[in-house]
Amino acid sequence: MSTVVTISGGGIIGNYISARLHANGIDTKVVEKNKNSKHQSEKVRTLTLNPYSKKLLDEIGIEVPIAEIKYIRVIDGEGTGAIDFNSNEIHEENLSYVVFFNDLLNALQEKEVSRTIFENELIQINEDINDYFCEVTLKDKTKHSSVFVAGCDGRNSNVAKLSSFNLKSADYGQTAITFTANIEKDNDKEAYQVFSDRGIFAVMPCPLSNHESTHTIVWSIENKNIENGISIEEYAEENLAYFENKLKMKINACSSFLSFGLKNHYFENYISGSTVLIGDAAHSIHPLAGQGINLGFADADAFCEEVIEGYKSRMRMNKDLVLKRYEIRRKQMNLLMLRSMDFFVEIFRSKNLAIKLLRNYGLSGVNKINFLKTFFINHASGKNKL
Repeated sequence: MSTVVTISGGGIIGNYISARLHANGIDTKVVEKNKNSKHQSEKVRTLTLNPYSKKLLDEIGIEVPIAEIKYIRVIDGEGTGAIDFNSNEIHEENLSYVVFFNDLLNALQEKEVSRTIFENELIQINEDINDYFCEVTLKDKTKHSSVFVAGCDGRNSNVAKLSSFNLKSADYGQTAITFTANIEKDNDKEAYQVFSDRGIFAVMPCPLSNHESTHTIVWSIENKNIENGISIEEYAEENLAYFENKLKMKINACSSFLSFGLKNHYFENYISGSTVLIGDAAHSIHPLAGQGINLGFADADAFCEEVIEGYKSRMRMNKDLVLKRYEIRRKQMNLLMLRSMDFFVEIFRSKNLAIKLLRNYGLSGVNKINFLKTFFINHASGKNKL
């Protein structure tokens, strides 16, 4: 069996690529190591989509419950600095959209189920069968020929290991906590983010698919604050009142607490032979701006555009050019975003009084300069596309 693209990883990005390419007449096959079953665990984990990512999903007919965000207020919890973002400033209906991870993953997997090989994975990529196709071997010993192999299998990508990509990574020394909560607010389309010594604390509206909760919380804390046997739940109970006072709202947790360590990673190259890394397989960043999934969709969009263009323009596409164009469009942009997030993390975790004063005045200063605010919002919304 031969396909144009073999996709390793039946997650959100892998299934999006399969659906997009199939809609343009390009054969794909998704290889997923897990079983074919809906993700029915408690709805706690959320994703924040920018308008461009949502547009990409709309174009392939994916509809899931969403919560709209029209207004975001970012606050320096150790001072008085703050910056406000409003969708009207960029002439968009919303700044972003919150969806439950399971809702989006299930919708995409259901759409691509007929093109997915479940309970299997790639164990070998052979570039030597001819100058155009490579051959992939799966765990069940079956072999498939393919023009491209797309690694969409997450930050511990098996494809990256098979192709010996050079990994760079760093540990933030932080843990992310997420849970859903019930909060009484007059406006359910507002989001807030507080930077403080007790962590980076974000409050966003919840999709309507969770009837008990009105908001989702994403909270990044220093690992040293939960040492000596302090549990995540204990830390949250002891420190939640601080953010309630800052935001002037009562936050009642309604779900279990999910937590995971925070690290970044990236690869020096995204392509090798017929193989390409996309989304979390290629890079991951701090979640403080909620941009990880949007960088993944931007990667997927660029890859699909290059494959579709190459497929339509020639009887036999120049696959090396397709992959190189993708890498040029995405590698430096993703690295810039990673460095920017690292810079903000270090600025807001600093104990230096001078830096605290600068960040406090900096937030308020940017809030008064419309063209800077518009630039930041346009970039976050996906409008600054390469």
